[in-house]
Amino acid sequence: RSVGLANYLDVPYTGTGAELIGEVEERYVLEVLRSKRLWRYEIPSSRSFVGRFEQAAESLLGVKHVHATVSGSAALTSALLAIGVGPGDEVIVPAVTWVGCADAVILCGAVPVIAQVDETLGLSVTDVERNITERTRAIMAVSLFGAPCNLGPLRAAADRHGIALLEDNAQAAGVSYRGRRLGSIGDAGAFSTKFMKFIAAGDGGFLATNSDAIYQFAVLYTGGRTFPARKRSIAVDDRIMPATGLRMNELTGAVALAQLERVDQLLGRLRMARDLIFELAGPARTYRRVPGNDPSGDSGWMTPLIFSDEESCRAFVRAVRTRGIRHITTSRELFAGGEIEHCYTAMSADRYLPTTGAHWAAEFRAMTGHVGIDERSNPWSRSPGRDYPPGFMDESLAILRRIALVQTNPRLERVHCEAIAGALAEADAECAGRYGDER
Repeated sequence: RSVGLANYLDVPYTGTGAELIGEVEERYVLEVLRSKRLWRYEIPSSRSFVGRFEQAAESLLGVKHVHATVSGSAALTSALLAIGVGPGDEVIVPAVTWVGCADAVILCGAVPVIAQVDETLGLSVTDVERNITERTRAIMAVSLFGAPCNLGPLRAAADRHGIALLEDNAQAAGVSYRGRRLGSIGDAGAFSTKFMKFIAAGDGGFLATNSDAIYQFAVLYTGGRTFPARKRSIAVDDRIMPATGLRMNELTGAVALAQLERVDQLLGRLRMARDLIFELAGPARTYRRVPGNDPSGDSGWMTPLIFSDEESCRAFVRAVRTRGIRHITTSRELFAGGEIEHCYTAMSADRYLPTTGAHWAAEFRAMTGHVGIDERSNPWSRSPGRDYPPGFMDESLAILRRIALVQTNPRLERVHCEAIAGALAEADAECAGRYGDER
């Protein structure tokens, strides 16, 4: 098994649930196809795979309501609109997150306000407090790379200022924060079931909330026809509103349900691989592991290592890779690692659109350019003074450039963890000799 070890490690580099697709997904999808009923509203919710997925997600997260959508972005937009975000409002968004977070705010007619991140790559609570104004409607707490952001102080800050806390858990389904699953702490939580996520159904997403009003809005907004039978106790408002068709279909629901049933197994494998790697690697001299906001609750997918400066960080990563290990990446690669090779070369013959996405706020082109869907309705016209001058996220970039992330995946066996740990230990010794002991 050790023959071609580096190549083996390169292929299943991600922590995605797609790595564990198997007989259950196949059986559920065939059941949908044989039923010839691909739309959730053609069948009773108790037999619908989308309905069953929602109910299972409610149980897993410990929330009152889950509504499945066509994407994580649709869930996020639904949540923003449901909590009342609109023209004249501001939403605090982290400097390091997916561009879709800022875009969703703009699509609601509101302005994204960027707050810096800390070493955990989650929102800095101090900078959030600094950015709250009378126009702030919500804080968007993004749990990036499978690790929970500091939701306790963020919840307290939101409550203190009378604003909403919205969780973006697209990359953290099933993850916990101090004994509570993500999605159960904010006013609403948005999740993704895209191909690179822990619940990997190709596309799709869902909204979680304990609020009847937010849940009803999400169902109506996405073009829902009914509430599931288990929701009969909800006092339904006679609300008329325009709607979209952004709901989940039965084929996606079938895969999502199979993945959800396995998510704790996936997270368990990731955590075991992480713990074994760092146990075998031993104490480090050139870097410090960032403990995170809940080491036992995070996914174990991406572990941040922080160095004294960017040069020593990049030298360490190069030293690891010369030993045949690719499961480490830096901000210079946008923390993508093998994804760049593994995804984009497959599309090399296709025509690229202009840059549409990134994880650094300085590259959110619609936001930094003050561009909405229609120039006649510019969100920034209602928020004077909110701009993104050069260097507006430098505080976060200074942290990012000193961080490397070690990645795990659910197919790592002990022999692979030993190889990764050995490369980390050897690279640490090599760099300590060159750059000195930074402990």
